[in-house]
Amino acid sequence: MTPIRWIQLTLSLLLLLLLSLFVVQNYGRTTDLSFDLYVWAAHLGRPAPVPLLLLTAFVAGGAVAGIWGLVGRWRLGQRVEELEQELARLSLRSGSGASSSSSSTPSSGAARTRDDDPWA
Repeated sequence: MTPIRWIQLTLSLLLLLLLSLFVVQNYGRTTDLSFDLYVWAAHLGRPAPVPLLLLTAFVAGGAVAGIWGLVGRWRLGQRVEELEQELARLSLRSGSGASSSSSSTPSSGAARTRDDDPWA
């Protein structure tokens, strides 16, 4: 293992130890959880342990962020497919126009070098 991996492992174990210590020390603490919107209210039937509520909130936040990220990634994938199709369509169009063109300037379908491309 590389030294970086050992540091990551050590920090992960230290974080796990601190989290376990927090859970053990605070599991006896409970709280009544209620949610009031003035038109609708919800209340847990019995008090819940604080670490359990924190874990539930963490998992729910991770799920929302994960779904949001997956949707964004799916949209980007669709956009890439659209752009690839447009690029293929444009290259086909310029490829068919190059054979009928008789001008002295190189066509857009001609082989290009790295020096020709200002964005490379």
